[in-house]
Amino acid sequence: MTARRRHVAGLVVCASLLLASCADDGPTTTPSTTQTPTTSPVPSDTPTVTPPAPTATESEEPVPFPADLELDEQPSSGEVALTLTDVRTGEHEGYDRVVFRFDGTGTPGWMVRYTDVATDDPADAVLDVAGDGTLQVVLLGVQIPDTTGIPEWSGTNPILTLGYTTLREVNVRGQFEGQELAFLGVDTPDHPFRVFALTDPTRVVVDVRHDS
Repeated sequence: MTARRRHVAGLVVCASLLLASCADDGPTTTPSTTQTPTTSPVPSDTPTVTPPAPTATESEEPVPFPADLELDEQPSSGEVALTLTDVRTGEHEGYDRVVFRFDGTGTPGWMVRYTDVATDDPADAVLDVAGDGTLQVVLLGVQIPDTTGIPEWSGTNPILTLGYTTLREVNVRGQFEGQELAFLGVDTPDHPFRVFALTDPTRVVVDVRHDS
């Protein structure tokens, strides 16, 4: 070995001894580098939640009650050939409900308004409907069972609801020239009402608000 190589080797040995001496004195501190601290978001008392898309059900209120008592009308649409297959009533918080169910094709329309006299069209007979107020309900796009091939509703008629807050009677008169006529008897003729359609199955809903 040359003198130069012996000198380098000696330096390596000294360096090794020096490191060992430092290790015995305590832990080696690694120099830190400057980093941007990562912080977790502070949870909010009210978490942000994306609401699901609304779907219409009988328990929901898809339209508000109007401020007036005027005619509510909506034309039928599509190739309409519907038959009335069920009529149901229900008392809810703040309003009484009547549901007309249809089977067939197309979307039914309606004309609903308060009337002074319940006249059975086309017989022109005046009906005695329970309550001091009467809503005339004309359902549009309705065909006889011979046309649609669907058996029509044949439940108890009239439907008496004397124990309800506002609704007293539902009297269905039948189909004539593409229209189904019914009368709703209410306690007084000053209750706001609303009308809207539901699907799957096809229904027309009439709600009468309890308070005037």
